[in-house]
Amino acid sequence: MPKYTHIIWDWNGTLLNDISASLSSVNDMLDLRGMPHINIDYYKECIGVPIRKFYDKVFDMDKEDYSVIIKQYNEGYLKHLEACGLTAGAREAIDYFNSCGMHQAVVSSSNNNQLCMNIKKYGLDGCFDAVLGSADFYAGSKIDRARNYLEETGGKGEKTLVIGDLEHDAEMAAELGADCVLLTSGHEHISRLRNTKAALIDDLFGLIGLVK
Repeated sequence: MPKYTHIIWDWNGTLLNDISASLSSVNDMLDLRGMPHINIDYYKECIGVPIRKFYDKVFDMDKEDYSVIIKQYNEGYLKHLEACGLTAGAREAIDYFNSCGMHQAVVSSSNNNQLCMNIKKYGLDGCFDAVLGSADFYAGSKIDRARNYLEETGGKGEKTLVIGDLEHDAEMAAELGADCVLLTSGHEHISRLRNTKAALIDDLFGLIGLVK
């Protein structure tokens, strides 16, 4: 019998290798304001959920309209996303879990319409039982959506694996009573990931061995 019946995937930085698109969009926004660029290490040290905390660290939010910040970021992100692809090993892991009969869902802070569009764009439509993004672009908590998904599909926390790249993914797993694996190549700095109780992996190819 498989160790897990349910897999809950994060999208950005986990299945989709989009860190460069995010960083480039933020630096475009800094250019518009005549501010210096940030590097990837600083980005990874600042990123988190809710996303407002990130912008508070990078911009002078006392002088900014938050809705404009979100709009500018998303426009730049979609432009730079054209150069991004799936994380290495993503398709192999998804196919393996499906071959084992596991339920799989994507639970993301991304806007749901944009998320569904990108899942189709990258050839993953039909791979998941559910795609559960946010109703807006403000990148809030994912916990309630994940909990509802397990309740609706009869999933148990102890038979669930959460796969992500943020401390928030580990927090979500703890709330669900699930195991968690965090990808060190994603959006959040490894020094922060080490503060969680999650298993850390450098690439998605290591997942199959973990679940056997």
